[in-house]
Amino acid sequence: MNQINKLDFSHCFEVDFCRSLLSIPERIYFNVPSTSQIISLTEQQQVILAVLFTRHHNGLIREENLSKIIQRSNEYHWIIPYIIRIMGEYVIEILQVIKSNLDKVNKKKIKEFIIDNPIFYHKIESRVVSYWNCYYRNEYPKKEEYVGIEILNYFRSLSN
Repeated sequence: MNQINKLDFSHCFEVDFCRSLLSIPERIYFNVPSTSQIISLTEQQQVILAVLFTRHHNGLIREENLSKIIQRSNEYHWIIPYIIRIMGEYVIEILQVIKSNLDKVNKKKIKEFIIDNPIFYHKIESRVVSYWNCYYRNEYPKKEEYVGIEILNYFRSLSN
């Protein structure tokens, strides 16, 4: 018998977005849909799917889906909380995708999100610094040269 996609996920984190409380899974353990399943979806459904898969337990799948959606944040503002959350992860390739697309993200919505979620954003900032210290300090002895810190500094500049 074929295994049916099992809709498993871990605990959720909550953020405020556009005056709504969003509950987003920290990790999902869904099977990746086939290409034929994905192309049968509308464009918006494909974006929703890709956004959800930025929370996948496999870092390569998170990176692939982030690449699909990060440039769409001007069109679909609800992508922003997912971009901010994935920023606080240890996979440097994910951070490089974010950095290379900073000019394409919705700056106004990112600024609003950070203002509306100071505790959550502080946790993300702490994670970025912690992952640099734990995994990347030898490669980037100057903290300011680590891609995660560069992204934090960019977002900080939006508040000025």
